[in-house]
Amino acid sequence: MNKITLLTLLLPFSPLVAVYGQSNYTIKGTLCDSLTRQPEAYATVRLLGVPSMKPLKANTTQLDGKFSITASKPGKYVLELMSIGKAPVRRQITLAADKRMVDTDTLYIKEYNSTLGVATVTAQRPLVKAELDKLTYSIADDPDAKTNTVLEMLRKVPMVTVDGEDNIKVNGNASFKVYVDGKPNQMMSANPSMIFKAYPASAIQKIEVITNPGAKYDAEGVAGVLNIITNTKTSTSGYTVTANASVGNRGEMGSLMGMAQFGKFMISAHYGAGYHDQPNTTTNVERELYGENDSHLLKSDTESESHGIFQFGNLDASYEFTKKDLLSVSAGIHGWNGRNSNISLNQMFRVDGSPYYSYHVASKTKSLYRSINASADYQHAFTDDTKLTMSYRYDNSPQTTKVKTWNDQLTNLPENFGLKDLDTDPDNLSYEHTAQVDFTTPLDKKKTHTMATGVKYIRRVNRSNSVEYSRPAGSDADMQLDEERSLRYRHTGNIAAAYLEYNLKKGKWSAMAGSRYEYYKVDVSYPDGKREAFGTHMSDWVPSISAGFNLSDGKMLKAGYNMRIGRPDISYLSPYKVSYSPEAVTYGNPDLKSEKSHNLDLTYSMFGPKLTFNASLNYSFSNNGMVSYSFVDENGVANTTYGGFQHSKMTMLSTYINWTVFKCTTINLNASASYSDYKAHVLGSHNSGFSANLWGGLQQTMPWKLKLGLWLGGNTRQVTLQGKAPGFFFYSLSLSRSFLKEDRLGINLQAGNFIGRYTHFRTSTVTNQMRYVSDTRNDMMRLSIGVSYRLGSLKSGVKKVDRSIENDDVMRTGNSSGASGDANAGGGQQ
Repeated sequence: MNKITLLTLLLPFSPLVAVYGQSNYTIKGTLCDSLTRQPEAYATVRLLGVPSMKPLKANTTQLDGKFSITASKPGKYVLELMSIGKAPVRRQITLAADKRMVDTDTLYIKEYNSTLGVATVTAQRPLVKAELDKLTYSIADDPDAKTNTVLEMLRKVPMVTVDGEDNIKVNGNASFKVYVDGKPNQMMSANPSMIFKAYPASAIQKIEVITNPGAKYDAEGVAGVLNIITNTKTSTSGYTVTANASVGNRGEMGSLMGMAQFGKFMISAHYGAGYHDQPNTTTNVERELYGENDSHLLKSDTESESHGIFQFGNLDASYEFTKKDLLSVSAGIHGWNGRNSNISLNQMFRVDGSPYYSYHVASKTKSLYRSINASADYQHAFTDDTKLTMSYRYDNSPQTTKVKTWNDQLTNLPENFGLKDLDTDPDNLSYEHTAQVDFTTPLDKKKTHTMATGVKYIRRVNRSNSVEYSRPAGSDADMQLDEERSLRYRHTGNIAAAYLEYNLKKGKWSAMAGSRYEYYKVDVSYPDGKREAFGTHMSDWVPSISAGFNLSDGKMLKAGYNMRIGRPDISYLSPYKVSYSPEAVTYGNPDLKSEKSHNLDLTYSMFGPKLTFNASLNYSFSNNGMVSYSFVDENGVANTTYGGFQHSKMTMLSTYINWTVFKCTTINLNASASYSDYKAHVLGSHNSGFSANLWGGLQQTMPWKLKLGLWLGGNTRQVTLQGKAPGFFFYSLSLSRSFLKEDRLGINLQAGNFIGRYTHFRTSTVTNQMRYVSDTRNDMMRLSIGVSYRLGSLKSGVKKVDRSIENDDVMRTGNSSGASGDANAGGGQQ
């Protein structure tokens, strides 16, 4: 009886026993990228039954793109291969009873276009992919990208943080470089936050976080590189046009993006414009000078508001003369036309608390920034893996920032206080020429060893013709030309670089080692002869090495070391003093050299159909970090300048989790914790402490195609050399739905911080001479509605060469590029 019962219980499982006992038919092959012909590692491989199309087996490709998968019996099957951001590859496979092995040879996978056709989603496509030198977040596969901006999407990207004031950090550091399709724009790199607020995420394919750049990347950027990829590389036919529009309490925006292909000629373009309105902000500042009896405590209360019109656009085109010769060209424009107004009350108190003097200041600023660039890349492929690329790029960035300042309600001002009404009209322009040659080739027939080498030259020119008018504060007299503060200025920079990089891919191992040399020469002159010319030069050798090991399918461990540099731009270097009030003055340091940061990292990555996990432990240190510091001179004036003497150490643990809990429920977590230690023996300053950042959310798909998102996060206060930077908390809700055939119409509603809408950002600096505290009250509420509509169908994009120009190699102190910093050198109170 017991045997009969046991047989009865085992009977339903007998087919499974038979299956597992006969898995002796094997399908193998290699998967490569259709354009680059490089192996596609960690792609998902599935065997589907016919005609049910149900998955029977699953596996992943190895680092060299090779794969194998087994079947239990002969018959007809469908082999499916999938990789992040790329169109699945499907092949009909017939297994004969007398043939135990089928070799598909090399299969090629193409990238998706940003607009996908109709598909039935049975499992969420992985959003994050880890490679030896970078992490990639697939914006195209995130449904929130349909109506969000790039800045909002950055909060989800591993190892990237965006605080409440929209300041961006990579790997805990604000010193990083931004590339867009490998071709950066000076203004975007100098102020990515402003551009990303207006850039629609629907125009983005993916974002690469490169925290361990190899020798082929520019050495500048202490934290690494943030690469925004906007175009795909596939080559089918058709067209598509996508329109986006949004409106909210912060302004309005509209954009249009289109792609098309005509034979061997492909073109893509997008253009957007909008209006941004920053709600009123109040800032309360206290500056206490310990050694001053009269000018002891300065209180400044300021109200400010700003608004402006922005625009952005890109045009990319390519023509494939032959399979070995490819020409691609591109052009871009970014611009900002803004207005800013400030009203402040400045009050000085004696050490006993009695009033000393006071005055009101009102100012209006008109800013006009434009950035135009054009480039061309020619690539010749001697073989599929041996390629020569020649590139040229031109950038032009005219900028003007007109400032008018009035002072009134003057009370008991000290004699010779020097307060003036000002009218400043600078005319700034920067342009640069860049030429680059790159060569890549395998060193053996099996392509286990690969070498890349190249040279690069940049010629950069900034000029400023600043005209300034002034009059004594409180006067009704006409403004008079101030010859001393009106300056003509020229700044020329020459940069030369060369690199050599070696790559190894063998079995489960991958490794990369390289070296780069850069030389930078700066010359500054004043054609009107009002100031003495000065200059400097810097040379840096930058090594890097990394290694990775594929622990198992979908699991990777990698470690690396790299050195990054931070070169000062002219606003760091100019020794001439800039003062907008008699109580404070700012100037640079011409003796600064390149900051060198050493970085060690260990990363574990795991990718599965439902769970993606990435953890990175990073340790970085620098012994000559550039830092802004403040001190009080013998006249009681607060001086702010720069030094290259900061000793810094930071240990950071970053984690990223994307978990599909149920078919319609996904949880996302992007968090980090760090300990920082800063010392400056020259100043006698030392500060250290812990900080943490978290951004997490829940995405829920509901009936009637409704998608609900809940996001919350923030960061604790962070230590600086002489004080602390502010922390913040933010939350948001979103509700979206798609309509019409192929989900061509999408509508998204968003609301953030609608309860407790005001947030205080408190910054402090404390030395043995002074105490400085700033408290800014911002309106954090955000309400918006977005609409997206797509016409046509296209699964292609403009082809790109494998290597192109990637510029942006100096540290900047302001929100604009070189010329704006030069305005400080060109017009200021001595």
